[in-house]
Amino acid sequence: MKKIFFIAAFVAGIALQAQVSTTRINDVKLGMKLSELEKLTGQKFKIKLNEYGYPDGDVTIVSKGVTYKVGLTTNGEETAGSSTLTVYSVKSSDSSLKTLSGIKIGSSLDELINKYKNLNISIFDGYDDKTDKRTKAFRYFNVEDYDNGSILQFYLVNDKVVSFDVMYNEGCLKLFFNHFFCDDVSIF
Repeated sequence: MKKIFFIAAFVAGIALQAQVSTTRINDVKLGMKLSELEKLTGQKFKIKLNEYGYPDGDVTIVSKGVTYKVGLTTNGEETAGSSTLTVYSVKSSDSSLKTLSGIKIGSSLDELINKYKNLNISIFDGYDDKTDKRTKAFRYFNVEDYDNGSILQFYLVNDKVVSFDVMYNEGCLKLFFNHFFCDDVSIF
């Protein structure tokens, strides 16, 4: 009996430390309703909506001492508005976070490659708007989760992880249009 309790406690301890996955960062999960986010944080958010019923920008929240930037979108219901908003993306650079594989802020590009080499990964060099050229000074390392339709993105500066971003994967994301990752930007 003690052995089973020890194993259960060990697994629970690992799960508590493994805070970042392809669908969540801590308790902030993709698809979470705005009302659930408000309940989690104990805050009521005033969301400014544009003419189409979509939020203008991300919401900054703090939950259990961790700061997040949360992107919201409508959940597809006919009546757009703040009551139909769900979490589309969540980002954090909190140093207490780490992935299920042990990657944390400060981990290297080599560590990412070693941990995720057998998964669906991609690495993009950043784009420097000042020089109008690609740069390796900052990069994006993506782990695609086809089953959940999501991406875990690591933002790297000088090949070190500086933030985590979890988002839905909708193919060629608008986020990358400014960095010329897509050929046909005329569709937007």
